[in-house]
Amino acid sequence: MDDFDPFKIFMEVQLGLPRNGPGSFAATRKAFSLLEGLPQAPEMIEMGAGQGVTSMELLRLTKGRLTAVDLMKPFLGRLEEHAEGEGVTGERLRTLCADFEDLHLPKGVFDLLWSEGAIYNLGFEEGLALWRPLLAEGGFAVISDCMWKVEDPSLEVRHFWDEAYPSMGTLSQNKARAERANFDVLDAFWLEEGDWWTEYYTPMKARIRELLPDYEGSETALAVFKEQEEEMELLERFGDQYGYCFFILRAV
Repeated sequence: MDDFDPFKIFMEVQLGLPRNGPGSFAATRKAFSLLEGLPQAPEMIEMGAGQGVTSMELLRLTKGRLTAVDLMKPFLGRLEEHAEGEGVTGERLRTLCADFEDLHLPKGVFDLLWSEGAIYNLGFEEGLALWRPLLAEGGFAVISDCMWKVEDPSLEVRHFWDEAYPSMGTLSQNKARAERANFDVLDAFWLEEGDWWTEYYTPMKARIRELLPDYEGSETALAVFKEQEEEMELLERFGDQYGYCFFILRAV
């Protein structure tokens, strides 16, 4: 085995992508349009902000302030670069490099909590229960997460997700989980198939091809790339059995 760090290789792939998970501007705007009663200048927080694609869109869609949380400092560095490029000052954007379970943030102050594709790190119900105290009375949470579309998935795809996300639920299971975490479920919708590919998997394929010459002969790098490619292949074969779903929630 060579001396390359697989996590650094993974980050090198991710930092070369337009976004770091399934999604699109259209899906983000659709979810935002369902927030009836959100203040014009909301206090917002995004969990798992990544390089800030959604953070910047939320700042464009509102006159509010946003706290962008991510454990990966390089991602937040990119977000700060994007913000500076668009003239967004520290009065509207704060970045916080921290673990989701160790935030030390004031309770009951956020009108909107947003998280696309990051709650799996905690589990859907566990994450909602942990984040619920951060919201002001009647505050909104908008969460996208990977979920089963079928009750009895194929063994191969079940094995993959049992390893990657053991508590992954169906839409109905996650609706019940949200309610147990003291949320009303206002709406839910599935991401389109293109939301996986246009800004995530297709650029990832190109990024892997770009990096291959730099890691010629590296078993570590090839293993990282193979894992990403197997994930893409899985979606091509079993995309009718799982997908990303947006939940629009209100704290009760």
